[in-house]
This record gives sequence, C-alpha cells and structure tokens, in this order.
Amino acid sequence: MAGLAEEGTGRRHRRAEDRRRIFLAKTTRAVAYGALSGFLFLYLTEDLGFSDLSSLLVTALTLVGAAAANLLLLPSFERRLGRRGALRVFALLFVGSALLLYLSPDPVLVIAAVLVGGVAASTADNGPLASLEQAILPATLRRADRAEGFARYNLVANFAGAGGALLLAVPGALTPREVPFLPAAPHPWIGLVYLLLAGATLFAYGGLTEEVEPRAALEDPARVPIPPEDRASVRAMAALFAVDAFAGGMVINPLLTSYFVLAWHQDAASIGEILFVVGIVAGLSFLAASRLARRFGLLPTMVFTHLPSNLLLIAVPFLPTFPLAFGTLVVRAGLSQMDVPTRQAYTMEMVPDRERATVAGVLAGTRSVAQSAGPFPALALQTGGFLAAPFVLAGSLKTAYDLLLWRRFRHESGAVEGPPSPPGTPTPSSASRRRG
Repeated sequence: MAGLAEEGTGRRHRRAEDRRRIFLAKTTRAVAYGALSGFLFLYLTEDLGFSDLSSLLVTALTLVGAAAANLLLLPSFERRLGRRGALRVFALLFVGSALLLYLSPDPVLVIAAVLVGGVAASTADNGPLASLEQAILPATLRRADRAEGFARYNLVANFAGAGGALLLAVPGALTPREVPFLPAAPHPWIGLVYLLLAGATLFAYGGLTEEVEPRAALEDPARVPIPPEDRASVRAMAALFAVDAFAGGMVINPLLTSYFVLAWHQDAASIGEILFVVGIVAGLSFLAASRLARRFGLLPTMVFTHLPSNLLLIAVPFLPTFPLAFGTLVVRAGLSQMDVPTRQAYTMEMVPDRERATVAGVLAGTRSVAQSAGPFPALALQTGGFLAAPFVLAGSLKTAYDLLLWRRFRHESGAVEGPPSPPGTPTPSSASRRRG
C-alpha cells in the first residue's frame, strides 16, 4: 500500500512539473508573439518596402503555415515521436523561423521564416505547439479543475503577450541600427529577444516526463475510437469555429494597427500601449470565465459572454473620439476572450485522451485557415475608405456563430461537461457516461 501511495504521489509531482513546463513554454512564446504581432506589419511595409497587400499576404501565410502544421504534420509527428518529441521538433522549427526572420532582411527569407513555422501575426496562438499543449493539459489536472487550468494557461499567455506588445513602446526598440554580432538585422534588439524566447520555449519542453504521453489502452478504458456522434460534433464545431475565426481575421492586430494609424493617427509606441492594455484586460477575464463556467457551465459561458462583446466591436469605429474608441475596445477585450479557456476545456472533454492532440490540431488548423482569409476583405474595405465595415462584418458574423453554436450544442453540453457543480466536486467524463 505504501508503494502504491508513493507511486501516486510521484505521478502527481510529475504531472505538476509537466504543467509548470507547459505554462513556461506558453509564456515565453506569448511574449515573442506579442512583440511580433504589433511589429510585423510595420516591419514589412516600412523596412522591407512591401505594399499593404503584400504584407497582408505574408501575414496570411503565418496562419496558413500554422494550419498546415496542425493538419498535415502534427498527427504524424505525434504518432511517430510521441507528444514530447513532436513538441521539440516544432520548437526547433520555431527557433529556425526566428533565425531566418531576423538575421536577414531578405524578403525571400522572411517568407521562408513564415512558412517554416513559429511566426505569428497575432497573440492568438493556433499553431501545433498550442494544440499539443492543450491535449496534454487535461491529464495534469483533476477534471473539476480543468476549466480553471485552461483559464490560467491563457491568463499567463495574455499577460505575457501584452508584455511583448509593450516592448514596442521601449524607446529605440523600433530604430534600425547595426550591432557587431547581428550586422544584417534591421531591428537587432527585438530580433535578439525573439530568438532568445524561441530558445527558451525549446528548453521548457526538454524536461517533460512520460506523463504527457497518452495512456496505454490497458490503463485507459477511454482509449477507444471516437464514436460517430462525437465525430459529427467535432465536424460541426470545426465549421462553426471557422466562421468565428474568419470574423476574427478581419480584426487581427495588424489590421487594428492599420485602423488606429488611419483613423486616429497613432504611432507605433501608442499602438504597443493599446495592445498591452487590451491584453491585460483580456487576461484578467479568463479568471472570471472559469468561475462563471463552474456556476453556469462551459457552453453558456462561451456564448453569453461573447454576444455582448460583438456589439461592442461593432460600435468601436462609430465613436467620436479616440478615448471612447479605445475604452470600448478595452471593455470588449474583457468579454471577448472568456470563450477561449472554456472552448478549449469543452472540446478536450468531447474526446478521449488519445485523440485530443489530433482533434485540437484539426480545430486549430480549421481556425487558422479561416482566419487567414479574413484580413483580405478587411484590407479591401479599409483601402476603399470603409474603415468601419470590417468591425461591423466581424461583429455580425461572430454573433451568428454564437447563436448557431448555442442552437447546435445546448442539448449536448450536459453529456460533455456534466451539470454545473460546486468547486472540487468530481463529475464523470463523457466517455464514462457513454459506457454507463
């Protein structure tokens, strides 16, 4: 009995250590993405001479690259290398993209960096590293704590991403200069920080234990093929997520940057400060999301916090002053991201452990493909002088997504997540409900 107790304690310690490493990797990556999201569009247009359309095409390639990695590479890598091996390979690609992006101002190498992987045009992390982390995280937490675990996972990422955006406001951060050890880099300070953070992400994955791998079939009765009804639910979820992501692509950070420059004549430092405040507020909302989910359930929290944020998004370009527009964007940030941790927890509860990385990759890949298409109509509308139109269209599409999501899944949410229960009360998994 003592040996079994020691083994159980050891597994808990290993899982806690894995969780800390996943959080560390997410944090370092988020700082890098936060800095790049407000910098990439300006770097492409002002330093490399790309047109707005060409810059947007490169921005879209970041999403296409993430989608390809999720849909084409992740299942094969996980099957052959395991989750730890797949994480390390994708982290190496992240380091490689940082080297290509910042060690040379050659446009061809910039595009290669985008396609290699690890470059993000927004703080939203839809790449294969995030998919694998989301598959691992539930196994490191009690089921009753998973919504809060995903909330904290996204909270640290948002704070870190906001800090990364604030780096743009550091005096001289965007001033081109040469330094001895990075003679070709046009912005060596930001480039060096990005490269070091990519290396830190790879380091964090180095200490993951075998607990992150899917449990063997004999140890995990839930390791069965996804039932047809759950496959249908995943397909429906992917289609709806695509609508939401397409709408989100119309208001990604580079386009928000463009909007504030065109409409309110803000400079890069001010935009960095705007993105910092928005990121902090969005991050704090994750904690509220986990508490609401305990009280009302995951799906209601996803839908009914998202709906009012869509109305605020529509209102932003119609407000008469910059402080009002900025304030509305901040309030919107406090509502719009509550569906992120609840969505992740909800979708990971839909399938057994063995399938989680693949399903997370499919959903993230679908979102990335759809989001990559969103910026183009938005840029066309901005170029045509219709600065308000992307906000209106994005808010309207997101409202349609919320209503359709509620209509499709409201009768299934009890089977997926169980009834709302007091904190710490264990509830059976959806697989257990089916077997019962």
